[in-house]
Amino acid sequence: MKRSIALTVVAALSQAIAAFAGPPEPKQVVAPPPPPPEYFRPNEFDIGAFATWVDFPNTRGGGNGSVHGWGGGMDFTYWFPWKYAGVRFQGTGMSIQSNSFTTTVKPFPNFPARTVNVPSASIAAGVINADFLLRLPLDDFWPNVHLAPYVFGGFGGIFAGGGGEGRTVNETFIVTGPVNNPNIAPQTREVTVTGRRVNTIRNNIGNSRVLGRIGGGLEYRFTPNIGIFTEAAYVIPDGSGNNFVQFNFIGLRYAF
Repeated sequence: MKRSIALTVVAALSQAIAAFAGPPEPKQVVAPPPPPPEYFRPNEFDIGAFATWVDFPNTRGGGNGSVHGWGGGMDFTYWFPWKYAGVRFQGTGMSIQSNSFTTTVKPFPNFPARTVNVPSASIAAGVINADFLLRLPLDDFWPNVHLAPYVFGGFGGIFAGGGGEGRTVNETFIVTGPVNNPNIAPQTREVTVTGRRVNTIRNNIGNSRVLGRIGGGLEYRFTPNIGIFTEAAYVIPDGSGNNFVQFNFIGLRYAF
């Protein structure tokens, strides 16, 4: 009997202690860390600005002087939900220059040829392009390497501005030529050569025309929004001998 009373008292006390202690503590759940930010994202819209340099390799040699140009431009790019592909619109303005060169003229059949200097010239030009791009963000494989090589191809147009027409060549010099009679001293004559230069810039660009191009580049992101890039393109205008190479460098890009 006493034992039963003792057990009853112990059970009552344990219930009372549990009531005062409250419910058992829930287990603490640790949330997983958030994923690292993507540096190259799907549905991304980019704005870029760059300096540019162009070279017309087909103008070297032949006494025509090399043709090259400097300028700058901007581009606007949209990357698809599949972040490895996108489309871009790019515009460039530049001053294309032809170096001065020398050419040989022979004013009269029996007089020796002379060298004449042709001065340099320049024209303003604009290039617009629509490109399709493919890129490969390397941080998909190496998380801390925020670099993306890319390739592109597209079409557009080149628009040549004013200036750069043929320069007047006017040079006077003394020429001495032989005569048929050996008893007569060689003749000396003052000759003025006047003419128009054949403009290498107009020959290679011509009037405004359509073009195609292919190329590739590299872009590095400091943050998911700010990056730098450089790229090169081989440009093929409509017309033989007009192809040129365009380098875009010191490029800055902001990604939304």
